[in-house]
Amino acid sequence: MKILQEITSPDGFLKLVVAEGADGEKAIGFEGSDWHTHADLVHYWLSIPKEKAIEQFIEAVIEDKLPIITSVDGGKTQNPWISDNLQQSIKVYGEENCHFRLWSQSTISANQALHTDSLPLAGER
Repeated sequence: MKILQEITSPDGFLKLVVAEGADGEKAIGFEGSDWHTHADLVHYWLSIPKEKAIEQFIEAVIEDKLPIITSVDGGKTQNPWISDNLQQSIKVYGEENCHFRLWSQSTISANQALHTDSLPLAGER
């Protein structure tokens, strides 16, 4: 994977990375996290043109329109990710195992995350 872009959050805790595979497929995720998504999935998820999907996804994250979940294990924060269905993620992982934040470093509650002024998410259209 060739790194195309790296963007660090204001508090330095998160780094959003855009990479391109040998096949030209672009993916975006957080450094040190297993979670990532691809332009074609973002295209579907946010109902935007595929060629603008990564750019608009980054804008949505940086503009605090998409809540970021950091899973917690034994009190240690791990694996930041963005869910396309927050209600389901909270149900599956449990609110006590998820911390919610915005790119701007604001910590938010699960209830605030569910009501963030976000772009339409899959399953919520």
